Amino acid sequence: MPKNVQKLIYIFLTGFCCLFVNACDTEDSAATAIQNTAVYSVKAQTVQIRDVIQSFSLNGRVYAYARADVRPQVSGVVKERLFVEGSLVKKGEPLYQIDDALYKAEYDYAKAALNKASDQRKQAYRNLRRYEKLVAQHAVSRQDYEDRLLDYALSVDDEKLAQAELDETAVTLEYTKVRAPISGRIGKSNITAGALVTENQSEVLASIIDLSKVYVDVQQSASQWRTFRQQIINGDLVSNHKQNEEVILFFDDGSQYPIKGKLSLTEVQVDEASGNVTLRAVFDNPEQILLPGMAVRAHFAGPIKKDAVVVPATSVTQDSAGRSYVFVIDEENKVKRQEIFTQGLCDFGWIILSGVKPGDKIAVNGTQKLKTGMIVSIEGDA
Repeated sequence: MPKNVQKLIYIFLTGFCCLFVNACDTEDSAATAIQNTAVYSVKAQTVQIRDVIQSFSLNGRVYAYARADVRPQVSGVVKERLFVEGSLVKKGEPLYQIDDALYKAEYDYAKAALNKASDQRKQAYRNLRRYEKLVAQHAVSRQDYEDRLLDYALSVDDEKLAQAELDETAVTLEYTKVRAPISGRIGKSNITAGALVTENQSEVLASIIDLSKVYVDVQQSASQWRTFRQQIINGDLVSNHKQNEEVILFFDDGSQYPIKGKLSLTEVQVDEASGNVTLRAVFDNPEQILLPGMAVRAHFAGPIKKDAVVVPATSVTQDSAGRSYVFVIDEENKVKRQEIFTQGLCDFGWIILSGVKPGDKIAVNGTQKLKTGMIVSIEGDA
């Protein structure tokens, strides 16, 4: 090959290698520039400590605050029903009228017996006063006087007995009017006029439910109750007075009942079949929106965890293995994936046991697009 051709080939190869090296350097510089440039904007929040209410929600049922089954206290034929089914009745309002002819006659007889006993007492008293004067004049014996004294004492006892019998017949006569034992809304009548009823029968005439207030009973697992109790004893949690004052109720469609209730009862024993403890809350029900048997969900303000490390719920992501992690942002705005261990959710987010500490800055949005080593721009604290 001629020397001039070799020289040209050498010059060409040398130039090509230089161009290739320059291109590689340019690509490396561009990659470095991209790596050191923020490619994604996120909102960040500094991890803080705060007092957290360990609130919890439980499913439950609505129960009547007061319910009374109406039964007769005397026997007889029902003459009349005195109420409208489904209406509001007041305590003491007559509901049924039982035929009172026999009871009225017994009352009149007892009243006449009392009048007779009263007259006999008066007569015995007059005789006693007369014998007091005679015995003082030694006109009658002491024995005769003491007999009149005994007659008077017996007449007083007879009058008291007659009065008691009159009171009893008066009560029995009053019982012929079957009255409402409580105020509330009365249901359907189970009998009609002309029916024969008996004293304290098992069949209910009607039922009255007081809906001005209602109970809501929920079931809390004994393990959760014990955990809270043990942590309070250990000092990890602090009792919350709001737990007894604020119970929030939700319906099955997620809507909230507008009136807050109060915790009135925590059972002192565990149901052996379910392993649960019953909690009972009381709610005012002025509009009678809550009806017995209704399924609801009650939200309780539980004990307080002092100085808890909390991160927003949106900042926590889980991988396919179920591990939880957040992205920590350092001073150079470089992100790092950090595994965390959580205790549970609260109103402010996840309670952190380990993984991050107060003062760490973490991303709270767009975590699906972040990778360790990526530099981000921060829009501002969330």
